[in-house]
Amino acid sequence: MSLAESPQNPWELLRCDAWSGHDAIRLVVHGRPQGLVPACVTDFVDRLQRRRKAPVDLEVLTAEHHPAASSNSLWLIPLLLFPGTHVLLDLPAIRRRLIQSYSRVTLLPFLGAWPAWWTLVSQDLEQARFGPNTTLIHHQLRSGVADRFLWSLSRRLGCPMTSFDDWPDYRARHPDASPFPLVLAPNRMSAEMTPPSVTAPLLERPLLRDGLIDLLAALP
Repeated sequence: MSLAESPQNPWELLRCDAWSGHDAIRLVVHGRPQGLVPACVTDFVDRLQRRRKAPVDLEVLTAEHHPAASSNSLWLIPLLLFPGTHVLLDLPAIRRRLIQSYSRVTLLPFLGAWPAWWTLVSQDLEQARFGPNTTLIHHQLRSGVADRFLWSLSRRLGCPMTSFDDWPDYRARHPDASPFPLVLAPNRMSAEMTPPSVTAPLLERPLLRDGLIDLLAALP
């Protein structure tokens, strides 16, 4: 049974009167220069908005301008996979800016901190059967908390992991390795991967896209 088919409520602890009225969602994404976002991201927003029947906006980190307030209260949801600078510094600053326009802004942990999300990724890896040499690729992160996070994630998913910067050296030592970039949408890392990635970006994979929509649509 997939996560999307499970009767378990992933937000059970949020379902109380204190959390009522959070009808809008703002998704924080990295984006490309000038605030552009790939088609799979806009498609994801459209699908989620139709499913939830409530406003879904994008907060693009590379954009100069941001959407105006679309409701009185807001779920602020970082679609970021790793505990890097954006999570540590940018998200608190975004929340401080948004609380000037909304009566309530509830910032959820970044996507990579959700066990339910990595359950979906694990299911996708198992179903796709990429082979024993699949290697997960992540963007460069500062050492410290990120190292422990990546070690734990590699064990959880059952695949070795290396950074994009270290990938050429890793592949020289492991010539049979097949790269699986952990990116939500196409970016420079996935475009410049040599050899090409064995998988599409995560939001272009139906099980992951639909499973994440299920999770977000279930928010109060």
